[in-house]
Amino acid sequence: MASSPDAFQPTPPPTGSPLARDRGLRRSRRLTRWIAVTAVAGAAALGGLYTHLLPGAPASPPPASTPSAGNATTSSSSSAATAEHDDGGDDEGAAPAPSAPQPPAQPPAPSAQQPHTTTGAS
Repeated sequence: MASSPDAFQPTPPPTGSPLARDRGLRRSRRLTRWIAVTAVAGAAALGGLYTHLLPGAPASPPPASTPSAGNATTSSSSSAATAEHDDGGDDEGAAPAPSAPQPPAQPPAPSAQQPHTTTGAS
C-alpha cells in the first residue's frame, strides 16, 4: 500500500558541513544588515529631498520684533508712498498681504455638558 502525500516523511540527514552552514548564516546576516542600512539611508535621503521640494512654512519661525517708534514712522511713510503710487485700479491678480493671526476677543468658555460614553455592551 502506498503512503498518502500527507503522511509524515522523515527528513534526510544533513549532508553539508557545519562550516558551510555558518558561512551561509554569516552571508545572510551581512545581506540583512546591508539592506537595513540602505533602507534607513534611502528614507533619510527622501525625507531631506521632500523637505526641500514641498512648499510650506519654514521649520523655525522668524523672530518676532516689537514695533518701536522708529519702525512706526518708517511703516507709515512707506504706506503713504504706496498710496501715492496707487492708481485706484482693481488688482485682481494681487493677493492680499498675509497678516499675523490675532488672538480671540474672548477666550472660549467651558461647556457644562456631561461627558458621553458609549460601550459595545449596551
